[in-house]
Amino acid sequence: MAIRRVVTYPEEVLVTKALPVTGMDSDIVRLMDDMAETMYVSNGIGLAAPQVGVSLRVLTMDVVPEKKNGKSQLIQIANPVIVEGHGHVVYEEGCLSFPGISAPVSRLSQIYVKAIGRDGNEFVFEADGLAAICLQHEIDHLEGITFIDRLTGLQRRLALREYVKARREENPNYDAAIVR
Repeated sequence: MAIRRVVTYPEEVLVTKALPVTGMDSDIVRLMDDMAETMYVSNGIGLAAPQVGVSLRVLTMDVVPEKKNGKSQLIQIANPVIVEGHGHVVYEEGCLSFPGISAPVSRLSQIYVKAIGRDGNEFVFEADGLAAICLQHEIDHLEGITFIDRLTGLQRRLALREYVKARREENPNYDAAIVR
């Protein structure tokens, strides 16, 4: 396993629809493992392949990063599709590709997802609460949609202003002209 660089907005891969996985192989499994390691090291709860610069429909998530009863809560899937959803929840979301900011985002509170597991088999599973929120956030990344795209015009402008401020604190020479 290897830790990969998390790409940050506005890199093109984050706003481009990712390609479907055509077959589960050792390269995809290695990508999933690298993504999990990168997510844990970055203190994230979810990571989509575009966030590590790979335009494939792969995501990994663990909404309970500490092992629960000695068992990992890690989910690693390819080609996820939300097939059904219910309810409504607003949650303050952050993103590893937008360091330093968060914003309230409206999501479905319960979803059913069809996906391909590490073993190459397709399955459907239910998620609710934080797991449903995280899955929707990561699936959005696979569609080229970022959480700031889910905000109103004013909320988006304020979030981007805060993002530029956070990036400039990190790097005083950060070029704010590239952020739209």
